[in-house]
Amino acid sequence: MTERVEKWHPVSKGLHWLIAILILCAWASVELHELYEKGDPMRAWWEYLHFSIGFTVLLLAMLRLYWRATHPRPKLYGSRWQRPVSLLVEALLYVAMLGMPLTGMAMRQFAGKETPLFWLFNLPSFVEKNIDVAKQFAFVHKELLWNALLALLVLHICGALWHHFVTRDDTLRHMLPWVKSS
Repeated sequence: MTERVEKWHPVSKGLHWLIAILILCAWASVELHELYEKGDPMRAWWEYLHFSIGFTVLLLAMLRLYWRATHPRPKLYGSRWQRPVSLLVEALLYVAMLGMPLTGMAMRQFAGKETPLFWLFNLPSFVEKNIDVAKQFAFVHKELLWNALLALLVLHICGALWHHFVTRDDTLRHMLPWVKSS
């Protein structure tokens, strides 16, 4: 993978933006489910949508990691300190994109609950019920990883905007689907 390319492959761009949109949808679905009382079918509907979106993010993030490992990326712009920071934020974003759905599923597994996916099938519980472990996974999922993901997304977006408006390089243009990069 020593070949250098000038811009991101369309598959890389597509996965980037699809995952970004799905993360927003996962967040929205969990917030919307809170608007309904326990026992309301709409609360369960939003919850099931959240599970399905999270599972989809997991699959797409794994696909994106594979694609990223097998296809060259464009040149990294920025100063000597910005390039390693950019790679660190990117790596941590992958950890969060994989960790959020995995800890969410583990939380349900240890709570002894099936996880409905796409209204087509239930992911059954494969582990012995342990509410204490489920609570620990819930803490990691809802408090640690969610807040880390938010912080990393802010850093990622601020970095892209910095490159676009301050250093005026092609970093952001390379990833935008509707803009031709120079």
